[in-house]
Amino acid sequence: MSVVAGQSVPGSGAGPGGEAVVDVHDAFALHPLPDGGAVAALRGLSLSVRPGERLVVHGPNGSGKTTLLRSLAGEQRLAAGRVTVAGLELSGATSRQLAAWRSRQLGQIDQDAGRLLRPEFDVLGNVMLQLRVAGVPRRQAHDRARDALDRLGLADLAERRPHTLSGGQTQRVAVCAAIAHEPAVVLADEPTGQLDAVSADAVYELLATAVEQAGSTLVMVTHDRRAQAVADRVVRIRDGRISETWHPDTTFDDAEEHAPDEALVVDDRGWIRLPLSLRERLGLPPELTVTETPSTITLRPREPLPAVPETARPVTDLGELREAPGGEPLAEVSGVTVAYDGRHVLGSPTSGFGLSVRPGEILVVAGRSGAGKRTVLRVLLGLQLPGSGQVRMAGTDLIACSRAEAAAVRARTCAVVLQQIQLAGTAAAESNLDLARAVRGLPSTPDGDREGLAELGLTGDLFVSGRPASGLSGGERQRLAVARALSVGPKLLVLDEPTSQLDEASAEQLAAVLVRAARSGTAIVIASHDPVLLAAATRTIELT
Repeated sequence: MSVVAGQSVPGSGAGPGGEAVVDVHDAFALHPLPDGGAVAALRGLSLSVRPGERLVVHGPNGSGKTTLLRSLAGEQRLAAGRVTVAGLELSGATSRQLAAWRSRQLGQIDQDAGRLLRPEFDVLGNVMLQLRVAGVPRRQAHDRARDALDRLGLADLAERRPHTLSGGQTQRVAVCAAIAHEPAVVLADEPTGQLDAVSADAVYELLATAVEQAGSTLVMVTHDRRAQAVADRVVRIRDGRISETWHPDTTFDDAEEHAPDEALVVDDRGWIRLPLSLRERLGLPPELTVTETPSTITLRPREPLPAVPETARPVTDLGELREAPGGEPLAEVSGVTVAYDGRHVLGSPTSGFGLSVRPGEILVVAGRSGAGKRTVLRVLLGLQLPGSGQVRMAGTDLIACSRAEAAAVRARTCAVVLQQIQLAGTAAAESNLDLARAVRGLPSTPDGDREGLAELGLTGDLFVSGRPASGLSGGERQRLAVARALSVGPKLLVLDEPTSQLDEASAEQLAAVLVRAARSGTAIVIASHDPVLLAAATRTIELT
């Protein structure tokens, strides 16, 4: 592993040269706490990105990735430092200047593309809307939107409504809408987090093509290693600073196995962060002796090496779950059909879809994006009525129930974490768990709540300082939502893509918690394509 000086590492030469279109210098960003303190999300971060460059940003949950993107979009004010994007110094800009700048110079893509598309418009109308906001006249916007869809191979979707699209189609449309006005910079936040590998690759390829055609610079935050296949440069953020960088030379097929030549980055203040894996491999203690020669710097322990702690076993080594438990199903659907606009998502005109889950079982519903995983969960929970078939939970026929009766059955039986996570934003982690228990008339269990948070890595500052949920990263919020669901002791736990915003280590941590919950008798149903969760499953249903 080599070392480079300065965080503004030159690009690979794949994109045009010239003055940086993104220039971040010594940026500090703070998230306030209720007690008057603050958590530093960015800690002196510096970064520059050239015009036309495709930059991918990796990093663990809570490292500052999303705060960086919000700073580049002018949505997060810095406590110190400077951010200049597409010619505008953001810290000194007024709200009106920022709004005008975003409409013309910025394209944004979110993990949940559905939030960016207006349901009342068709695909063509949504792409036109982005151009109209940028000030393009209506007729010209119509022609440019149609041309953008044609160029990106999406013309056949032009008359479709967003709710009829699969997850992969929705994200591709969002890409088209984000670049139709040819912005200087495109910011993408986990654009494939909810997609299977095939759909994700299609979105990456389309995104690379789209920004190249538009002459845009791309900054993409993602946990997915496969994204480096379309990147000119990759950087990793740790603790609010750029810690490593490399230039990938890989494809989608070998992205998971590829080991890039990563360089450690020395920032403007002289800080260098040694990755945990490197420190553990070398057995480095807290204090070192530095020996310098004209060509090398040698680090030596100042005291005998401590014993290397035993690392946590991976999920696959936690011991096999017993085979599918016997007994009565806690939830089941049978003979179910669901169709949208005449197209069957579940079942067919001649046969219905069915599944059941029993106490102590982890059932993963897998399949490509658009195959109907989310629909399965909604039908199972009685949140969506099927065209035909039966749905039972805890022995109750949910189809025969009123909305209030079905809600009462769910309250007695299950806890649910959907992709749209709803937390009490002003409350801290433990308070969110207390609130969930209070709503169900359950007593407060501070010790149990602390244990549940610790199992999911939500202790330390998150617990002691009273940091509100609104100040957490996406991955931290996702883990907190699962901790809250488990805190009510559900008989049935239903999760929709619970690792979509998690780095690999956090995903394995979550899977281990779910395995322990299943061993205690909780039935778990998960919609996911994540290999970590598939490895932890008792049983898997693959939708096609």
